[in-house]
Amino acid sequence: MNNQEIGFRALVEAIGIDFYRSHKEKAVFSWGEEDEGLYCFLGIDLHPERHGATLSAQMTDWDYYASCYVSENGAVTMDDCRLPQTKDMNIGQ
Repeated sequence: MNNQEIGFRALVEAIGIDFYRSHKEKAVFSWGEEDEGLYCFLGIDLHPERHGATLSAQMTDWDYYASCYVSENGAVTMDDCRLPQTKDMNIGQ
């Protein structure tokens, strides 16, 4: 598995596999090389008719997003995220 796939999987897991699957037609995945490693971003726009977030959008334009860095050895470091809350999350624990 290459680092793009590792990053994508980590971001889908962070957002929630079921949530991603139910909104994948409104999702955008991107990546790019940075000093810290491969930077990966997954954004989901639930209201594309409102503002039409694109790859050039600011993070706050996305309803939900997750980002991470993947090092040369495949280690993932999570970065900025705005994640959906689900019924099964134990908030505050």
